Amino acid sequence: LRVAKRISNKILVELKFLHQIIFGRLRKSLAELYVINGQYEKALSLYAELLKPEVFEFIEKYNMYDAIHDKIVNLMIVDNKRTVHLRTQHRDIILPYEVVEQLLHTSKKCDKRYLLHLYLHALFEIDIHAGKDFHDMQVELYADYETRMLLPFLLTSQHYRLDKGASFVLGRMGNAKEALSTIINKLEDMQEAVEFVTEQHDDELWEELIRQCLQKPEMVGNLLEHTVGNLDPLYIVSLVPDGLEIPRLQDRLVKIVTDYRTETSL
Repeated sequence: LRVAKRISNKILVELKFLHQIIFGRLRKSLAELYVINGQYEKALSLYAELLKPEVFEFIEKYNMYDAIHDKIVNLMIVDNKRTVHLRTQHRDIILPYEVVEQLLHTSKKCDKRYLLHLYLHALFEIDIHAGKDFHDMQVELYADYETRMLLPFLLTSQHYRLDKGASFVLGRMGNAKEALSTIINKLEDMQEAVEFVTEQHDDELWEELIRQCLQKPEMVGNLLEHTVGNLDPLYIVSLVPDGLEIPRLQDRLVKIVTDYRTETSL
């Protein structure tokens, strides 16, 4: 009985495989008939569903760029490089949001986040503003798939929001000093900078934080407000060059003393 069951299962698998082959050939033949009859959109749909590499030549030959809006995922599965090139070169016809939406919500088996990264990266290299609505997403994608490109992206793009998540993302860049510089000079977020340095457990990075802040009077003031429990404010003040005026220095020192007393009394 067990032998018969194994044979039966094997036959079912072979029949299923045979069915797929026959069905695939029939659909390919149908696509060819559509071409003969000039029904190019129907032919394109079948070629895309069959995941045929020649679909790209078909699109180019019959100028079918307007007809591939709903076939993005299948084309990416067939050849992601050619699809990315196709979509970036014809981004006026195939809008970025269409590509992103289809990849985000596809149920097909594929690494959709990686495909998103490939597409958005290629789009950014051609036109830094074309995919601006997805730059927040792109920050995470660079952190996951191409860390070396994250810093250039952060320094070039003006369309991402990177406040509370800055330390998480930049901490994965591998270059702590450059990451810190980005937080201080681009984000201008001292709290984020202090949190970032704290997470690195690197005394030299604290010195780097002070050094970079000393280049901007307002940054020195902001740093003083975040010293409690982290840095000696007197040490920072001693490093301030003669003649450098720190905005609201007296008020900030009063606040530091008050915060220190509060902390030590707990």
